[in-house]
Amino acid sequence: MGKRKEKKKAEIDPIRCVWGLLCSLSSIDQEKNNISLFNVIEQVNLPKEAFSQQLKEKKPLSIPFSYEIILLWRRTLNIKISDEEIATDIKINITDPSNKVIQELIVPLQFPKGKSSLRYRVNIPVLTFTTTGDYTHQIELRLSNSGDFKKIIEIPFAIGELPIQN
Repeated sequence: MGKRKEKKKAEIDPIRCVWGLLCSLSSIDQEKNNISLFNVIEQVNLPKEAFSQQLKEKKPLSIPFSYEIILLWRRTLNIKISDEEIATDIKINITDPSNKVIQELIVPLQFPKGKSSLRYRVNIPVLTFTTTGDYTHQIELRLSNSGDFKKIIEIPFAIGELPIQN
């Protein structure tokens, strides 16, 4: 008789990201489990001078521009099966139009015991850019068993140039 092949157990992440977006401000009502979003951001237009300065310095520039990343997380298993607290990290990679990572943040994520969903926000105090074009916020979740990060979601946004006013 041949050896019996051992099946690998399928690993599932304990939580998943349902959606994510960028906005200038949000309000999360923990009691009613509601969220209010203000000024959803899909594009930021900057003055032409900002790009001239970036070309001179030949490196990513950061300007004061506070915004938030809002993420909705859900447990993959029903809380009747698994309701423990989940503590992990998320990594946010901001990539420019050439797909180069120009900013990286690692932030803790605490998913409370007994909750099936979590509205989570990360405040970003500066806008980092290299040129006009399409950027992304790549959200990665740290896998508990390996310590590695796994890409979960991408949130696109654009940086444009303000039109010249006469």
